[in-house]
Amino acid sequence: MTNTLKAVAVVTKTLGHCGRLRILSMLRPGPLSVCQIASVLGAPPSTVSGHLLELRHAGLVSEERRGKWVYSRLADAEPVTAVLDPVLASIEDDPQIRKDAVAAAGLRGTSPAELCACANVTEWETT
Repeated sequence: MTNTLKAVAVVTKTLGHCGRLRILSMLRPGPLSVCQIASVLGAPPSTVSGHLLELRHAGLVSEERRGKWVYSRLADAEPVTAVLDPVLASIEDDPQIRKDAVAAAGLRGTSPAELCACANVTEWETT
């Protein structure tokens, strides 16, 4: 198997999860922290971190540190955008994706510290 074939297989496997597609869609307008993404998904930060790790391994997202917070963003490499652009365009009218976009836009101005401070695993487990 060629490296390109393996890379495409990894990317397509990674895209085969609704939660990861939702994350990628949320990152399209710009970077978000784990706590911001977790707040939109209604999932624990550990779950979001696991999804982001898979997305990073597939080369679909990258990270940047801002002080003590790490923000994820879509990778901007040409092979990645060639795959992601049509996938994300095909789901942009999905009601869940639209709802996520509105929620993520509202959280872009919210401090991750504020979101992480009020995060409670028991709250997430009941939602």
